[in-house]
Amino acid sequence: MAWLLLGLMLAGGLLLMLQWWANAEVGAAKSGLMWGIIGLCAVFGIILLAAGRNVMALLPAGYAAWRMLGVARMFGGLASKASSFRSQTRQASSQHMTHAEALDVLGLQEGATKKEIKSAYLKLMSQCHPDKGGSDWMAAKLTDARQVLLDA
Repeated sequence: MAWLLLGLMLAGGLLLMLQWWANAEVGAAKSGLMWGIIGLCAVFGIILLAAGRNVMALLPAGYAAWRMLGVARMFGGLASKASSFRSQTRQASSQHMTHAEALDVLGLQEGATKKEIKSAYLKLMSQCHPDKGGSDWMAAKLTDARQVLLDA
């Protein structure tokens, strides 16, 4: 009877996971799959330990521990990078830019057309984009300037 209940719980869990998987974004699905595999390895290792198979339990439990520690370190580094990026962009966008400042940032004269604004933005962004060695702060400033001028 216990095996039947365990099987039903497992089937229900798999159906719930399948439903989540179908609706998840790619990044969340990859992360969920990785943590699911790590969790299964940890559970399998614990079951082997409980069954007295100590040496055999080292492989799945060791893999789970190794991945958990590695992922924790990786996410720790990513979290600090993300928080520094958020603080830089928050600083850039929290200071409201005036119309005159926006013109100065994009190097435009008063009365610039939308086409000129977009052209100046694209030219400067192609030089200052973070993927091309520019800073996140400068890219945020350019975006803010474009937005201020196009909204006016």
